[in-house]
Amino acid sequence: MDVYDRLILGYRKFRANYLGDDNKEWLKGTGKRQDPKVMMVACSDSRVHPTILTRSALGELFMIRNVANVVPPFEEGGGEGIYHGTSAAVEYAINHLHVEHIIIMGHSGCGGIESLLDHTVTDETEGYSFIRPWMKIVEQAAEFSALERDSMSTQSRTCLCEKRAVLISLNNLAGFPWVKDAIVAGKLKLHGWYFDIKTGNLSEYNWQKEKFEEIT
Repeated sequence: MDVYDRLILGYRKFRANYLGDDNKEWLKGTGKRQDPKVMMVACSDSRVHPTILTRSALGELFMIRNVANVVPPFEEGGGEGIYHGTSAAVEYAINHLHVEHIIIMGHSGCGGIESLLDHTVTDETEGYSFIRPWMKIVEQAAEFSALERDSMSTQSRTCLCEKRAVLISLNNLAGFPWVKDAIVAGKLKLHGWYFDIKTGNLSEYNWQKEKFEEIT
């Protein structure tokens, strides 16, 4: 079966359940207005699907997906305009949906992070005219000392860079005035996650220990 036809078949099965008796109460309430308690910023990577990973139902997650799960720093009016999409979603989640948790989920094998570490890729490299400016938001994640470069494998450096990028985005997120106010008021908590595609393991950043720890 063609991959597109498989999508259509999946939709038909979904719709049969969606309009079934078991879903009638949901459609009466949540089906009219969304009321998620969790917002997640995840990568566009097709191998990382937050709703599947967390077994979430419709209406449970307010999602942002972009290259490398990046949150830009706060700029009034969105700065030059290239960050409007993500910043607008953050604004809506806090000021209108009043989410209680925001999770930024990084992952292994991230193409955006790989473009940061690949020194042959520049702003002029064909196929990276949008990706490179976007990834500059977290470019500090790819800065390593000579000692770090010599003592770590390429895989270890990539993994560390992916995790550092999550922390940079968390820091940027905390710089949004509405986010900061909600945290101070005790109405919002920020979380950093890291998903290893090969093992299926999920880690969460421990703010006290300042490191990612596997969720068991």
